[in-house]
Amino acid sequence: MSQPHDALFKLVFGEPAALRSLLRDVLPPEVVQRLELDQLTPLPTAQVNDKLAVRIPDLLYQAPWRGGGFAQLAVVMEHQSSPDPRMPLRALRTTMRVWEQALEDPSAKLPVVLTLVVTHGARPWSAPTRLSELYDAPAEAVAALQPYLPELVLMVEDLAVIPDEALPGDGGARLALILLRHAHEGKLWRNIAENVPLFQKGLNQLGVNPSLGMLEYAMKLSETPWDDTLRSRLLALLNPPEREVIMSYFYRQMEASREEGIQIGEERERARAVQVARDLARRLLLRRFGSLTADEETALEGASLEVLQAVPDEIFTAPSATALLRAIGA
Repeated sequence: MSQPHDALFKLVFGEPAALRSLLRDVLPPEVVQRLELDQLTPLPTAQVNDKLAVRIPDLLYQAPWRGGGFAQLAVVMEHQSSPDPRMPLRALRTTMRVWEQALEDPSAKLPVVLTLVVTHGARPWSAPTRLSELYDAPAEAVAALQPYLPELVLMVEDLAVIPDEALPGDGGARLALILLRHAHEGKLWRNIAENVPLFQKGLNQLGVNPSLGMLEYAMKLSETPWDDTLRSRLLALLNPPEREVIMSYFYRQMEASREEGIQIGEERERARAVQVARDLARRLLLRRFGSLTADEETALEGASLEVLQAVPDEIFTAPSATALLRAIGA
């Protein structure tokens, strides 16, 4: 299930305009005033040190400070049911990679590296947010040694505890966070219907692809299809080519859902038939031989429908339950 979440997050926040609107709400005002967020530039996340086999951030951006120098922002999206307990260490490793590259210039200072964790799920974030929480020492000792120990604090945006109206960002960025926040509820079309102005603003700010990505995300994770009223409202905002793409995708999804339903129904019917045949075979074997060994029970549990249906034909001639099950291939 993580793949659609990752895809949506990277599609939307891979757009500098989306991340810019998020950072303006998340970073301290003093930092926003001094960073040239209009010059926010995405960097390749494949900058991996071979000696550090660690997970790279989902997104990596750079922005210059007013007056010189730059800051790097590593953005991680966590959708795990159990948050990563070593996330501060992951952030430190990302920071060290950035610093190692910067120090290839002997005169360079260390750039500021911030790690923003956007987490969504049914439960709030419960993992450590500080590197000092990972030290194997009494809390009092860590506090006393604080000036002498490395420290790193994550910036965590926990969507599970932030109301929709207080989520950071604007337009498509905020709508994407709303969808991620409510993904586990399976009612994303309702969330989009309540926020059509955000969709329209995102369409203007971010372009067609991230906006279509949000609709695709809703199609994949919603338990019910979008209704005619919402579909008409959204399609009216799109140009004809994008409208055709959406409608084509919508009908393909409907057909796939129908075929999946048929397949699931057939699988359930076969599973019921197997259970009925297994119960009948067990009753016949017990009546004929009195009891079954553990191996014979195991063979029954693993037998196919066709094998189980052969038990009544062999029940009166077989010398033992084991011989019968072997004869029919169980």
